[in-house]
Amino acid sequence: MLNYIGLTGYMGSGKGELVRMLQEHGYNYISLSDMVREEATKQGLPHEREYLQKIGNALRKSGGAGVLGKKVREKIEKDPGKKWVIDGIRNPGEWKELKLLPGFQMIGVSAHPDILVDRLISRQREGGKQEKEEILERLKKERGIGEPPDGQQVQKCLDEADYFILNEGSLDELKKKLNHFLRLDTGEDRPTFHEVFMEIAYTWAKRATCLRRTVGAVIAKDSQQLTAGYNGAPRGVPHCAELGGCLREKLGIPSGQRHEICRGTHAEQNAITQAAKLGISIAGSTLYCNTFPCVICTKMILNAGISTVVYDADYDDPLSKEILGQQKDLKLIRYEGRRVRG
Repeated sequence: MLNYIGLTGYMGSGKGELVRMLQEHGYNYISLSDMVREEATKQGLPHEREYLQKIGNALRKSGGAGVLGKKVREKIEKDPGKKWVIDGIRNPGEWKELKLLPGFQMIGVSAHPDILVDRLISRQREGGKQEKEEILERLKKERGIGEPPDGQQVQKCLDEADYFILNEGSLDELKKKLNHFLRLDTGEDRPTFHEVFMEIAYTWAKRATCLRRTVGAVIAKDSQQLTAGYNGAPRGVPHCAELGGCLREKLGIPSGQRHEICRGTHAEQNAITQAAKLGISIAGSTLYCNTFPCVICTKMILNAGISTVVYDADYDDPLSKEILGQQKDLKLIRYEGRRVRG
């Protein structure tokens, strides 16, 4: 049974609605922000977001990145036997502390930035209307841009979530997605085909030999797997680890740039070339991958006639996203559902 459920996500993503829904299922509410508010009260400071963010960062700096998670965990452990929903996880250190609770699972919830901005403007929080530029700047801070490692790192928390929800529809749709998560645990629901194939993609990623990122990909059609691949050196070629490390790391090449300077073949490329080798048509198929495709993979996917890409984690490749935004044949779907990595 899921006794401990954590929530992570950007402001405006719907965490508050998930809290209310989980309370209807008998969960008690606690937030990492409660620990920050207690400290604000001690210091005689107002409970406004700007002050709370600064206090939270200061607590993490003095007590470590997981200090708020530790405080919440210790409170929960003093009151065993209850079900808890834990809100406000914003740093991977907090997640690591909460994972010490038996059976702890974390839900990540997000939405397109434009939707988040519209929601926050419509709320007119903190007594005044927020300008779009100001909100986007705050969202960047939550994501972790320009923040210290022990500060807000919501994007990294979302990447660690056990279950991911894209909340861009109605409250009824959000409730259905939450209920699917709960029913998976009890066995009342079967995994969706998206969940099955993404789990297989994560399984293939375990074979990856890349020293930077482990990626797996699966190509399926009519609910049947056709081919799969993972990232690593081409067949018969030594892996980077055998040659003293990653060439890109040695040259200081950032992620998402200069893909040609790499010994590895990407997971999507391997899945596509396996289809060519075996004479399997992948036109009209769906490619599942645990990360967004780079520009080289994108061009191969388009020319192979693949109709849909379901991806999990984001990948910072501006040219890939530009090309995908210019075409109309390929459908991109952000993966939602359970992540089974281990």
